[in-house]
Amino acid sequence: MLLDTTFISDLIRGTDVAVEKRDELKDSATPIALSALTVFEAGMGLRGVSNDAREQFDRTVGQLDVAPFGEREARRAVTIQTELIDSGERIGSVDALIAATAAESTDQTVLTRNVDEFERVEGIDVETY
Repeated sequence: MLLDTTFISDLIRGTDVAVEKRDELKDSATPIALSALTVFEAGMGLRGVSNDAREQFDRTVGQLDVAPFGEREARRAVTIQTELIDSGERIGSVDALIAATAAESTDQTVLTRNVDEFERVEGIDVETY
C-alpha cells in the first residue's frame, strides 16, 4: 500500500483517524511505503512550521520504505495524465506521479484522503481513512 501525502501530513499532525489507520495497518502486517514524491510534497508543506513538525516528519519517513520514482513510473505517469486530460479529468501533476508509482508497484493501492483525484486513475485501487 502506498501512503499518499494527505495521509503522511495527517500522521505528522497526529490526526486521530490517521494514527488509528497506521496502527491498523501495523497490526495487520500490511506492507506500506510512500513515494519519493510524497517525501518531497510533504516536506515542502513543512516550510515555516515548527521544528517539532519537521522532526516528526523525519521520524515518520525514516520508519517507512520509500518507493523510488524512475523511468518506468515516469512513462506510466505520462500515460495516466494524457488519458485523464483527454477525458477532461486532469489531476494534479504530483498526484499523477504518485498514482503511477502505485500502478507500477506490487500493491497498487493508494491510501489517501484525496479520493476524488486518485479514483480517476485506472489501474490503481484507492482506500481512504
